Amino acid sequence: MRSFNLVVIGVFLAVGSLVASEVKLKDGTVYDGEILARDDYSVRIVLPHGEAKLSLELIESIDGVVLPTKQPSQQKPPLPLSPPAYVHRWRMDIFLVVLSLAAMGWIEALVWVQYDVKGMPEEVRRVNAAVLLLPFVGFLMYLPRRRRRFRDGETSRTLTGRVAGLKSDEAPKKRGLFGGRTKIATTHGAKKQRVGMEFLDVDGNPIQIRKDMPEMTGIEAAGEVLEDAISERASDIHIEPQADGCRVRFRIDGALQERLTFARTDGLRVVAALKTLAQIDVAEKRKAQDGRFRVRTGTSEVDFRAATTNAIHGEKMVLRILDRKSGVLGLGELGMRPDMMDRFDRVIHSRNGIILATGPTGSGKTSTLYAALSRLDRKRLNIMSIEDPVEYELEGATQIPVNVKAGVSYEAGLRSILRQDPDVIFVGEMRDAEAAKITVRAALTGHLVFSSLHAKNAVGTIVRLEEIGVERYQISSALLMVVAQRLVRVLCQKCSEAYAATGEELDEIGLDFEPGSRIYRAVGCEACDNTGYRGRTGIFELLVLDEELRQALNEGANEQVLSKMASGKGLRSYYCDGAEKILLGITSVEEVMQAS
Repeated sequence: MRSFNLVVIGVFLAVGSLVASEVKLKDGTVYDGEILARDDYSVRIVLPHGEAKLSLELIESIDGVVLPTKQPSQQKPPLPLSPPAYVHRWRMDIFLVVLSLAAMGWIEALVWVQYDVKGMPEEVRRVNAAVLLLPFVGFLMYLPRRRRRFRDGETSRTLTGRVAGLKSDEAPKKRGLFGGRTKIATTHGAKKQRVGMEFLDVDGNPIQIRKDMPEMTGIEAAGEVLEDAISERASDIHIEPQADGCRVRFRIDGALQERLTFARTDGLRVVAALKTLAQIDVAEKRKAQDGRFRVRTGTSEVDFRAATTNAIHGEKMVLRILDRKSGVLGLGELGMRPDMMDRFDRVIHSRNGIILATGPTGSGKTSTLYAALSRLDRKRLNIMSIEDPVEYELEGATQIPVNVKAGVSYEAGLRSILRQDPDVIFVGEMRDAEAAKITVRAALTGHLVFSSLHAKNAVGTIVRLEEIGVERYQISSALLMVVAQRLVRVLCQKCSEAYAATGEELDEIGLDFEPGSRIYRAVGCEACDNTGYRGRTGIFELLVLDEELRQALNEGANEQVLSKMASGKGLRSYYCDGAEKILLGITSVEEVMQAS
């Protein structure tokens, strides 16, 4: 069996030797083996140690046959095909532009409707959902409904009431995009850029405003009202509830003018927000309350005094605007005649005594006293004031605000000032007998005191001091000068109209003009907001006490005797000063007549 196997192996080897091929490489190497496969690029050959794949480029000959050398192709590669010309399809671009414009229009319509329905009944405000879910269709559904409500009078555009300076048929009826809030047309129709407003408490600390507080939902509308009032030179803001809404009026140049109306619910939100800023109890609506806060806009700060009271239609709020950064007026800006201003300037430089400014509330007494204080040498003198509140900042002076809660009253403040070695003391107002007595005592002990008092005229101030408990001998010793004043509106220089006086215009106050004298009256134009007036000036009477008047006062002379004596010494009533301003075209007869 073993010999048979050896025979078979030998036969196979003999056959393999008969079919073996000789492969010679170009480097002279020779391989003997069976060629398993061959193509145009390589040869697979079985070698004793295994298979090998040889490239034809390396082989010189197979079984003595020399392989031909492959020549490189002389043909140039074909040129690439040029791409077809680009043709832009505009359909998609147009579709995207139209879609974008439609989306923008839809958003604008939604925002407009959201503002427009504020303050309207709930069934009208539900249209927001329709406008959101049905683009354009919901907006078109809302327009006729809105038009029908205004046409039928279901939603008032403005509240009943005549705007100051306008005729009854000129009452503004323009509706803005604020729903229940309606802007009253003014000469400043251009849209103002809103500036940032920071709310501060009485100590100057920022008030933290949380929009999620129920009472602060009207803070944005309240901010707009405050900013408009400041920009229009208003001195007071009246927010008044009515049967069908809430109106907002500004006092500009002493006259109330309607500027804004709210729906009733929006008005309540605005009042609640302002009460929160002024640290007033929001829940208490039955009794009168007062508070204050401050607004910082850029570099200026404006103080607001808030007072509320309960009326039949709800809670009314009045805000007094005190712009401490507006600057102190100079003597020449008050409206005094040159001879009166010279006498006034001489007296305010005295060493001691009392100088009083008298007149009703809002007659400019504080402005006059500040103008006097600004004339003093604040570097050499120690000037101190006690005020409620501090209306202007006077550089170089120490100003103390009244704070009853902290125990700083007029009386306590005056006592503390007297211990601060003052040269000049400014008392905001003589409110009662105690404050008056302390003020007189300060003047008698060598201090120059400025203060204000409510009295009808200059000579009547002496009687008023007696009424509050000051002795006559103290008045005659301490009182230096009394300036009584009123404010009158200044005629608009663009529309005032000249006419000939009949001579009887001032008969009611015992004055007359020469018939045919050229005087002026108010007309009204866009520059003055159709009121005929822009700005205010003062009319004055000045009483300076001399020795004769002091002696008559000590001897018990009554008001009539003192008035006659003062008239003989050059005292002119503020009506005479007003008549002179009428002839100069500064103001009108109506303004002087109402200055009582």
